[in-house]
Amino acid sequence: MENPRKRDYIWNTAAGVINAAEAVVMSMIVTRMTGLTDAGMLTLAFAVGNLMLPIGKFGVRNYQVTDVENRFSSSTYFTTRMITVFLMILVVCGYLCYASAGLGYGADKLGIVFAICMIYAVEALEDVIWGYFQQRNCLYAGARMFCVRWIGILLFFPVVLYGSRNMKKALLLCLALSIVIFLVLLWATYPRLCAEEDQFSKLIREKINVGQIGQLLKAVLPLFGISFLAFFENNMPKYAIDAYLTDEIQACYGFVAMPVFVIGLLNNFIYQPTLVPMAVEWEQGRVVPFKKRIAKQIMIIGILAVVCMAGAYLLGIPVLSLLYHTDLTGYKRELMILLLASAFLAVSGYQSVVLTIMRCQKALLLPHGIVAVTAALGLPAVVSRYGTMGAAISYMALMSLLCLLYGGILTTKLKGYHEI
Repeated sequence: MENPRKRDYIWNTAAGVINAAEAVVMSMIVTRMTGLTDAGMLTLAFAVGNLMLPIGKFGVRNYQVTDVENRFSSSTYFTTRMITVFLMILVVCGYLCYASAGLGYGADKLGIVFAICMIYAVEALEDVIWGYFQQRNCLYAGARMFCVRWIGILLFFPVVLYGSRNMKKALLLCLALSIVIFLVLLWATYPRLCAEEDQFSKLIREKINVGQIGQLLKAVLPLFGISFLAFFENNMPKYAIDAYLTDEIQACYGFVAMPVFVIGLLNNFIYQPTLVPMAVEWEQGRVVPFKKRIAKQIMIIGILAVVCMAGAYLLGIPVLSLLYHTDLTGYKRELMILLLASAFLAVSGYQSVVLTIMRCQKALLLPHGIVAVTAALGLPAVVSRYGTMGAAISYMALMSLLCLLYGGILTTKLKGYHEI
């Protein structure tokens, strides 16, 4: 019989790889089929989608999977997620109205951004099911849903783009496919793995507990704020480039910035299966093994960073130029700086998860506020004057500042507990 933990790791790893590759693969396809300008619009669409996704997820996932005391019911998690996804859709529509009137986006650019944001809205809805499966020690099931849905999109996209030569139309068709795949997989998977009390028929009849929904939203509000600000900080260089430079430069910066999230994503699918055991250790007061897990994971991040930066120095630009069918020779310094920034990003992201397990998430909001305000005030001027190099250096400085602030909080909080 297959080892359940091994199956979790395999599917979660596959999901992590696909998550890292989705924008890369689609940008490669677009660059070859419709050109660099379309690739720049797609890069921006992913940046906007990544900013909107935290609204849909609302920081619930890590809280949900570490809710070992079952403070909130599955019905509360599901209903809350439907509310936050609806809110996400409203915000996307508001942004598109602003982009049309204030930023001069044309119909194609609006349609491209809308399609990517709605694909992410489906992902946000899927994420609460994934979290439920993880609670029931079936992490693989949620990861498998994610993999199948995105593989379907990535296989379908080049076919419709080749046939239509219209990226907006191709992405809208991919959105329709994403919805269909999600619904089919939900129907096929959830009834087999859910608890008796969480069957669809019982959830539909269950009365909505407004009080619990309010308590959950209040509990995860700091996590939402952190997640939203984190995506804002990560994509602020792209927003500044959109304001001051061209779609072609946006595409080139996006190509060399793609590897930024590789270290964090690799780290994510390594530590995700350990979250429930860590939550149990913390709940039981087993601080020594808890600290050892933290130290081990940060060491893994360091090793990943060294390997990735060495590979990027030797092969990064030639490989990226080949992948994207674009000469990126002049962007090697930006690539190395952004990869160093990604190591700081991975460490701070993991520190955030650990502090969430410790239920110290409120302490994380101020550091992100500091970094986000610094980015909003400083980055546009730097990018307008120094271009992509200014964007890369500023981003590295912001991520190192965030890592330092988080590290100080985590060290202080851990010192307050006796070791067992």
